[in-house]
Amino acid sequence: MRVLRILTAFLFLSLTTIAQKSPVGGTNGTSDALGTAAELQISEIIDGPDCVQRSSNSVIVINTLVKGTTAGCLEVQATDNIDLEDFFDSENGSSFDARIVAQLPQPDPNPNPNPDPNPNPDPNPTPDPDPTPTGEKVCENLANHGPANPHLYGHTSSNSFVGNLIAIYAPEYRIEGLTDWKVMSSAGAVKPGSAEKLFYFQEPSDGGSRNIILRTKAGCQEFRDVRNQQVLAETLEEETGFSTPSMGNTQPAAIDVNFMVNSELEHRGFYDAIPVYNLFTDRVVNNLSLRVDGSQYSQFQLYTYDLFSFRSNPDKMDTPALFPARKDFVLDVSNDGWKTAARYNVYRNYQGGHWSTVTTMTRHDKRVSVTVQGINWDMDQRLVNVNSGQVYYNIPEFGNVFDLGPLNDGTYHFRIETYTGVVINDRVIVKVKQPLFN
Repeated sequence: MRVLRILTAFLFLSLTTIAQKSPVGGTNGTSDALGTAAELQISEIIDGPDCVQRSSNSVIVINTLVKGTTAGCLEVQATDNIDLEDFFDSENGSSFDARIVAQLPQPDPNPNPNPDPNPNPDPNPTPDPDPTPTGEKVCENLANHGPANPHLYGHTSSNSFVGNLIAIYAPEYRIEGLTDWKVMSSAGAVKPGSAEKLFYFQEPSDGGSRNIILRTKAGCQEFRDVRNQQVLAETLEEETGFSTPSMGNTQPAAIDVNFMVNSELEHRGFYDAIPVYNLFTDRVVNNLSLRVDGSQYSQFQLYTYDLFSFRSNPDKMDTPALFPARKDFVLDVSNDGWKTAARYNVYRNYQGGHWSTVTTMTRHDKRVSVTVQGINWDMDQRLVNVNSGQVYYNIPEFGNVFDLGPLNDGTYHFRIETYTGVVINDRVIVKVKQPLFN
C-alpha cells in the first residue's frame, strides 16, 4: 500500500493492514520510544512483531516499509502533523498506527535504575575518552548521479565489481545475489582538510549482471543503481588504425589547451561507430573549432556551469556530441580559421565496465595527454608507469586528466591511484602513435 497524506492537529488516524486470511491483532511486544524533537523524519524498514514507536511534534514518514511477512508494527504520534510521503508501504499482515495527540509521551526518566541501594562508588568516574570515537552516522543521499556521484562499474584485470563515491560517513554496499551488506573502505579526504572522503570497494565478480545497492547504514534509504553492472572481458585494447586526412595549406601549430574526453565503450565492438559525448577544455580558447577524421566540423562553446563540488570551476569550453566512424580517430583543432591547427590521434580502450574509458591523445609534436574515467574527477589522482615508476599528476582543472609530455610511439602500462596512494586499478593501457600531418 502506497499512501500520501498530511494529518493535521486533532485528527486521529488508525490504520491497520490486515492479511487476506489471518488478521494481525494489537500492537503487543516491546516499545522503542524515540525522542521528542521538533521534527522527525522516519526512513527505514520496520521488520518483526516488536512494535516500533516514534514521536515528535512533526513527523515525516518517507521511504519506509512496514513488512507484512514478519508482522511489522509501527506506531507514530505527533502534536502538529504526520506527513506520509512517497514510497511509504505498509504490507498486508503489518500494523501501522498514526495519531495526533495533545501531548507527547514522556520517556522514562530512569529507564535503567541501579537496584543496589548502596552501590560502590565508581573508582574512575571520569574515564578517558574513546581514542577513536565513531559518532553516529547520519543518512546521506547516495543516489546515482546525486551528491555522492557514485561510480559503479567493473575492472576486467581483477575480474571485480568496483565502485567509489564521496560521502562523510563510510557507506555500505550490497551486490544483489552475490554479497550481504559490507562497509566501503576510505581512500582519504577528497581534498586535504575536507570532511568528505572518497570511499571505494572491490568485490570479485561471478560473471553475472548484478545490481549494486548503497546505503549509509541499516535503516537509511537504500539506493539501487540505475543500471545493472557486469565485468566485461573485451576491453577494446587493440588499435583500429588512423587515417591521414589532408590539411591542405593548414600549417601545424600546437595550441595551449588540455581536453577531458567523455565517452563510453561498454558493450561496443572494435569497428563500431562509437560517439564521444563531448570534449571539455581546461580553459577558454577563443574561436576554437574542430574536425573529426577531416570532415565532421564543430565549434567549441563557452561552458560556465559548475562541474565540481571541491575543485575550482573556472570557465571552460565544450562541444556537442561527436560521431567518429570507429573507436580510434583523428582530431584536428584550430583557433585561427584553419590557417594553423593541432592534430591528435585519439586512441580509446576501457577498463571493463560502465564509464571506464581510457582515452589517449597524441599530438603531432608527440605530446600526450590521457583521460582516465574511473575515480571521481573531483579528487586529485596519480597515473604511475608500472615499468619505470614515473608518476604523473592530474592537471589542476580535472582530477582525471594527465599531461604526460612527449612520448615515443608504443604501448604503456600504468596504474591509477588516488593522491593519497590508494591503487584503484593496476591496469590502465595507453597507446601512443604520433599523427602524420599532410
